[in-house]
Amino acid sequence: MLEIRDLSVTIGPHQIVRIDALDIAMGERLGLVGESGSGKTMTAMSIIRLLPDEAEVSGSITFDGRSLLDCSDSEMSKVRGKDIAIVFQDPARALNPMMRIGRQIAEGIRLHMKMSKEKLQAKVLSLLAQVQLPDPESVLRRYPHQLSGGQQQRVLIAIAIACDPKLLIADEPTTALDVTVQEEILRLLVSLSEQRRMSLLFVSHDLGVVRFVCDRIAVAYGGNIVEVGPTDEIVDHPQHRYTSALLGANPGIPASEHIEQFVGQRLEVIPGSVPAQGSFPVGCRFRNRCDAATEQCMSEPAVTELAGGHRFHCWNPLGRSVDAATG
Repeated sequence: MLEIRDLSVTIGPHQIVRIDALDIAMGERLGLVGESGSGKTMTAMSIIRLLPDEAEVSGSITFDGRSLLDCSDSEMSKVRGKDIAIVFQDPARALNPMMRIGRQIAEGIRLHMKMSKEKLQAKVLSLLAQVQLPDPESVLRRYPHQLSGGQQQRVLIAIAIACDPKLLIADEPTTALDVTVQEEILRLLVSLSEQRRMSLLFVSHDLGVVRFVCDRIAVAYGGNIVEVGPTDEIVDHPQHRYTSALLGANPGIPASEHIEQFVGQRLEVIPGSVPAQGSFPVGCRFRNRCDAATEQCMSEPAVTELAGGHRFHCWNPLGRSVDAATG
């Protein structure tokens, strides 16, 4: 349904995003994961063309057979909210503090759909119920500050699904929430995706969360997709050194283990930090932080394709014995 090919986003002298290929099928949940500064959000914003004015974009983004990069601004305004919707990271900033919740949910529906006042009211109440907010009649009359962070995020999800989008982009939607509420929001997103057969692009820095939510994972670093494939394959058999480093740095404890076994153990870290734009090394952008880098890594890594749609860009993968075609 969504196809990205040879996408490049440049701001000034810096290439922020460079993606050779990335797809999302209808009803599929794809996780886009990486550290802060890896280009995740910029990639997501490229899809709905909410980029800075100075950004220069080339390549192709095709959604449901339509080229989004060729759409005019007025045509894109009809796509946003109706066909492609987004849930932002901070609900307190995304919601208008001066408007009641019911009015904010109804706003997008009025823009994209013709509906009587009575049907609009019923739809807003239905949406609040679908995102599992108790007492919808009371919630729609409240202002955002009268709701908790988790309730505000549910309102954002209600706004996003109001016009039955085919693709929902969730940009780190649980970062500002406590752990218990995070799990509730994640389960809600999965449930809505399954019920509506709605595709989901889930942007996160947490591979543990992405594993719970998504069918496939795309790992981003330096604006590139360094590895992509089925979730279990990426988590259980990572090939790129950066993917492996992310997994090692995840402090998640398997459900079958006892926390006492982990007390006092040193957490793994990825050496260094993500370089500023313009400071990435040539060739493999991860090589200055990789303990397996060689002289060959100073040139652009080849693409290796494994069975089941598992692809990665690395000269020195972790070495699982597989039949692979390199191009």
